[in-house]
Amino acid sequence: MLINSLFLARNGRLIALLWLLVAPGLQADAAAAGKALPFTPDADKQIRVMISSDAKNEADDDFAIAHALLTPTFDVRGLIAAQYARTAPMMKRQDEQTMEESYQELKRLTAVMDHSRTPVYRGAALNSLPARPAAISEGARAIVSEGMRDDKRPLFILVLGPATDIAAALRAEPEIADRLTVIWIGGMPYPRGGWEYNLYNDPHAANVLMSSSVPVWQVPHNVYMSMRVSLAELAVRVKPQGAVGSYLWRQMIEFNQRASKLIAGVPWPKSEVWILGDNPAISLLLDDEEYHYQMVNAPHINDDLTYGPQAHARQIRVYNAIDARFTLEDFYAKLALAFGKEN
Repeated sequence: MLINSLFLARNGRLIALLWLLVAPGLQADAAAAGKALPFTPDADKQIRVMISSDAKNEADDDFAIAHALLTPTFDVRGLIAAQYARTAPMMKRQDEQTMEESYQELKRLTAVMDHSRTPVYRGAALNSLPARPAAISEGARAIVSEGMRDDKRPLFILVLGPATDIAAALRAEPEIADRLTVIWIGGMPYPRGGWEYNLYNDPHAANVLMSSSVPVWQVPHNVYMSMRVSLAELAVRVKPQGAVGSYLWRQMIEFNQRASKLIAGVPWPKSEVWILGDNPAISLLLDDEEYHYQMVNAPHINDDLTYGPQAHARQIRVYNAIDARFTLEDFYAKLALAFGKEN
């Protein structure tokens, strides 16, 4: 009836009135341009960042990506959609579709944040187990291209899921190992190791990463699990912050409800608690917390995902704690400053 009225109306004032009725609904789905933060970081301290994310596997990746896009010290050079093929059956998903699901989620998030200028690349569709070596994806090619680019600013690759695409990039162009640093959210605590979600989705790629010479900062399970938040906390600190806060909140609640139904009878997800376990990748680039890590020999990943020795191992940085208060408050503050109604 409304469309018919628009076409049939002869009175311009009627058309204008009808537009006022439908416009709010259309505007609600539009991208929300954030306000500038009230400070300007030192340009000499700006760094380049690329993020590999299995964004649709759960609901926390979006919070870390939003945090990165809100951080003016970062020049985010691209987002790479990662696969989560081995764990897909746990959530009754098709393994060959997981990367595309991550890609579409990254596109949605960047649109909501009015960040469509940030490139989003497709990663490998499946993992890189030895029997099925992954062809180099456009995401891996983007890492190589950025790594080889003539730019004096440090380059960090934040891996929030499996190491599939950074491993493919290192195999394709070993020279980039001296031109970037990898921060990987994944693996179990040292010295034993064991089953962990991001590691399980591509242990072969993790071995490529560990056996390379690229600097690695690892944030293992015992550390990223300390990023505990309650749903009530997110309802107060995230949900009210404009279209972006509303989107982050909604996709979290929807996933929490869906996962609870699909895997009933197990203690995950907890009824009122979530872990924003990927956000440390962002806060460690603002302050690397020099007293919260140790240098260890890079391990070999065994078939059961435990850690073993490797010949001629180099050392990597492994975190044993993270400042959760600083990490979360920096995210909440930037979200409120950019999208909150009172700022």
